[in-house]
Amino acid sequence: MPRWSEPPPGDPHRDVTGALHDVSNALTVVLGWVAEARAGGSAEHVDRALAIVEDRARGARNLARRAIGAEAIIDDNEEPLDLVLATLVEALSVEAQRAGVRLFVARGWPGVRLPGAADVSQVLTNVLLNAIAWTPSGGRVVIEPEVDAAVATIIIQDQGPGVAVARAQHIFEGGRSDREGGAGVGLQHARAVARAAGGELDLVPQPPGRGARFRLRWPCSEPSFARAPLSSPGPAVLAGTRILIVEDDIDVAALLEGALGARGALVVVARTAGELAERARDEHDAALIDLSPIAQDVTGAVAALRSGSPHVSLVFISGSAIGLPEGMDGERIRWIRKPFEVGEVVAAVIESRADPVSGPRKPA
Repeated sequence: MPRWSEPPPGDPHRDVTGALHDVSNALTVVLGWVAEARAGGSAEHVDRALAIVEDRARGARNLARRAIGAEAIIDDNEEPLDLVLATLVEALSVEAQRAGVRLFVARGWPGVRLPGAADVSQVLTNVLLNAIAWTPSGGRVVIEPEVDAAVATIIIQDQGPGVAVARAQHIFEGGRSDREGGAGVGLQHARAVARAAGGELDLVPQPPGRGARFRLRWPCSEPSFARAPLSSPGPAVLAGTRILIVEDDIDVAALLEGALGARGALVVVARTAGELAERARDEHDAALIDLSPIAQDVTGAVAALRSGSPHVSLVFISGSAIGLPEGMDGERIRWIRKPFEVGEVVAAVIESRADPVSGPRKPA
């Protein structure tokens, strides 16, 4: 039977109003992924959507049960910081796509583990949904983790209008929300949850027009810097990796952009040789290249890419019979023949970044 009782003083998990707000957030994610599952797609995509629905539904159930004093199944074990962030980005990717906003994890911290991962996710969900809502279509929200001693600091930076000085002084007090559909409860509750865990959530002052910048500090374990095996690429393995996709097929480009972005990569797409020349001015860690858009001048396209990113890792993802021109035998290149699976691409990027090869690996 449920245990109805007065909440312990200062226990944010027994704050029914705050819990209902966070349950609403969880249901927003659930409904988004239900729509994704109904839309179909590959069996892998549907299975992943249902897994996220199940995970978020369980989380919502636990939030509600804890709020009313009933027994809840809560996993308080430590989880890797990279995994917490990558899983959160993937869960919120539907809402971000609807808003035309990209979520980007700026860097990874392998080996760092966070206690109370469910609470971390709960706090960050509040901040990120606000950031997505305020960022204009075409913009991005950057998640930037830092680790110092036994504290993980996670910065959330959006590209919205920012928070007015008068509002900033009361933003954690609740009572009203400037966002359409907002209840004015989320940030107040999120800060209470963070403080109960020995952390803190605050708003970092920003110049006008620079967006809102929130900072979450959370206790963590000392980093061991042990990386996951390359044979088991998970959602977080591409966190902080800047990837250029050169692909003229809209569906293939969308698949790669979504899959790699969900794993924390910052993805830019070029559909033509002209767009590649423009994008090549920026720095990239890896490039996934279909030969078709650059067939007229493969050597020139690669040279342009190298001029902006001398150490970029090249992965050709092509079903084309076009081979590499003479003189490119020394390039650090990997091949993936179409049709491919997303896991192959992810593994190839990880491998190329961890251990660049001295010459091209020909397609099978």
